Amino acid sequence: MDRLSKQKIIDYIEGCHLPDGGYFFAGVEPSSGRDTYLAVKTTRLLGVRAKNTKSIADFWQRKIAEGNLDDLFAVFLAVETYKELGLSVAPFKKYVPLLIDQQERAFARDSLFHLRGDKKMSFAYAMNYIDAHGKDLEDILYLSTLSRDLLCPVDKKRIADVVYASQNMDGGFGHAHESNLMATYYALRILNTLSLPIKNRNKIFQFLVGWLNKSDYLEDVFYATMSLAALNKPVPDVGKIFQYVKNCQRNNGGFGRAQSMGIPTVEYTFMAVSILKVCEKHAGEKYSV
Repeated sequence: MDRLSKQKIIDYIEGCHLPDGGYFFAGVEPSSGRDTYLAVKTTRLLGVRAKNTKSIADFWQRKIAEGNLDDLFAVFLAVETYKELGLSVAPFKKYVPLLIDQQERAFARDSLFHLRGDKKMSFAYAMNYIDAHGKDLEDILYLSTLSRDLLCPVDKKRIADVVYASQNMDGGFGHAHESNLMATYYALRILNTLSLPIKNRNKIFQFLVGWLNKSDYLEDVFYATMSLAALNKPVPDVGKIFQYVKNCQRNNGGFGRAQSMGIPTVEYTFMAVSILKVCEKHAGEKYSV
């Protein structure tokens, strides 16, 4: 079997490391918080510790000092990067009182907030957004993960109600009775993060397999594959999936969005490696060397 070079992927990732301590696929500062987290996550998936632990930590410390961790997503990226590096998340305990305060007030309020785009909005307003909009599963995942990692109690029952309110007859999750892979992926991750039961497993499985068989883009294969892993269900035809992922790799070691289109990015490289790791588990063999 023609396996992928693990070192080539790592070289691509490390080539995206910038002088400000973070990572960005475009190779120009300022670094991207998302790319920084995903770069560290990808190297860990490959069994390698990031070479630039101190500079990465310094990158996030500057973000804190400059007041740039001003929304739920930014805090999530910072905390999860620290966890992947094996560093203490103690520097982020300062956000716990904000979360607690928000949870105490959120369900009694009906104001509409936008988590991103407003510099005054912070991690503290997460629960208001969830209470008001109810189906933004991505942000609920960030809240659930941070609540777990920062040891902050969260209303699991209320979150479970919100998640299951977005489940549709076909087993998938999504807005307006239209299931999609991304929403289903976030829903399953939320339920696993909070150790909540997953209902209608067989329907979800059939929904995911149906999508996997007609997916043309790497992100769709990622959401379907990782959702199957969250269900502890087998991934069908792992050889075919491996070949698809392999064909998405570019000459510099990174991965693009599809077999015949898209420049390599840190995000798509993370997705590709994640898929390969799930396939390796089910196939019982290595797809990288």
